[in-house]
Amino acid sequence: MTVLIEAAWLIVLAVLEIVAMQWRRLVHGQVRKFRNLAFAVVNHAVIPVVSVSMAHLLTPRIGTHWVAGLPVVVGVAVTVVVLDFAGYWFHRFSHRNLFLWRFHQIHHLDEDFDATTGARVHTIEGFLHHVILLVLVVVLGVPASYFTGFVTLSFLIALFHHANIAIPARTERVLRLVLFTPALHVPHHHEDIANTDTNFGFIFPWWDRMFGTYNTVARTSEWRIGLDYSHDLPLHRLLVQPFLPRQLKETAPAPAAVSAGVGKDAAAC
Repeated sequence: MTVLIEAAWLIVLAVLEIVAMQWRRLVHGQVRKFRNLAFAVVNHAVIPVVSVSMAHLLTPRIGTHWVAGLPVVVGVAVTVVVLDFAGYWFHRFSHRNLFLWRFHQIHHLDEDFDATTGARVHTIEGFLHHVILLVLVVVLGVPASYFTGFVTLSFLIALFHHANIAIPARTERVLRLVLFTPALHVPHHHEDIANTDTNFGFIFPWWDRMFGTYNTVARTSEWRIGLDYSHDLPLHRLLVQPFLPRQLKETAPAPAAVSAGVGKDAAAC
């Protein structure tokens, strides 16, 4: 059922990207999108099945049962907030640790920005992220059904905040108070590290506000999406690149320099 919901949501966003596009396409054709969605197919066939099954198996046996003992609404809210908070730090640390960056850079190598970008996560990165979440789920006694709900919700939001859709300014200003929007997340995909190293949150922007990584700079037509040290790679290279002895930054020819509007909202709450 969750796969059907996610597929339906992806179709809705794809339609919205046609009728309400916010930014011009930087990469034409469908190869890039199929490449991105290939990661989603592989990841969904492996990671959620294993992690949710492990949660179902381990939580009743060694978990604290704390969250399971709370009223459903409270328990679900605690689950979403705690796991999203953990996701923020895992994401932020993935930009600092060279081993984790080997896998996370696969997401950032995408040279355009749309809903399929949200599905482009290397399988090893997705697995490591779920290991962290699973530990918290077991320790806190989160029911497997809550965990399933969170995994589904976070994937839907990831597709949304990567979508190339125009949202009315007034609506977007309200949404960004509680959710990451495309306009708020797109700086994270700007090639300039001053923007890339901001807006690490998955669902809520609160953690970036709290820890000084909140960035409200607006995307301009001069921006290049991607990484400053490499163009995108074919699917087979994306899969194996993290395992190659030398870092991609040491071997890839840098893209041609472009002018970029870089800015950061220094007022973090």
